Amino acid sequence: MPFKDIKNILFDTSFLLKDSKDIDDIIKILQRDHISCFISNTVQTELDNLFYVDRLSKEQYNIAMLRIKKAKAVNIEKNRNYLKDSITKECTTSMNSEHGVESNDIRNDCSILTVALYNHIDLILSEDFHFTSRYTENVVDTISANTCNRFHKLCESDILLLDKDSFLAAYQGKKVDLEIVDSMKQDIKKDSKLLKKE
Repeated sequence: MPFKDIKNILFDTSFLLKDSKDIDDIIKILQRDHISCFISNTVQTELDNLFYVDRLSKEQYNIAMLRIKKAKAVNIEKNRNYLKDSITKECTTSMNSEHGVESNDIRNDCSILTVALYNHIDLILSEDFHFTSRYTENVVDTISANTCNRFHKLCESDILLLDKDSFLAAYQGKKVDLEIVDSMKQDIKKDSKLLKKE
């Protein structure tokens, strides 16, 4: 049975904001197993902006910040890396193709995905179902293929993108069961239209 080792995880904004006890249970599991946890500048900015424009209550914002603290999640982007711009362009092109949406609609998705790929994150936890779908899995493969000659560290990118339910079903002590992950993957595009599996 194929498994993937998990040493580090990046939280998406939607994961931190999900109103579910499962999120807190997952954070406890990650801390118990000493999995390194991260957020990106984009995630922190999204949380701040949602709060400042009154789309998040003070309570929701505080819960997300407390989850970051409990997970000991640090911001993975200490310095701006201009090489990532090239990877982000590849991501945008591929996300446009796979999800059929405008660049503005996937800017933050690509920012988070690029940071994770560039920093060799093993797993992104997200509750945006288009982001954890087979279509975004295809995006990862395309980015890897198209940037490998320029960024050797991306040549074998095999980052996983899971929601809480897939994580809880497939995670087994620092490993993820890839057969379970594959059986739970959905075919959802950015417009949230559920497509038939072939």
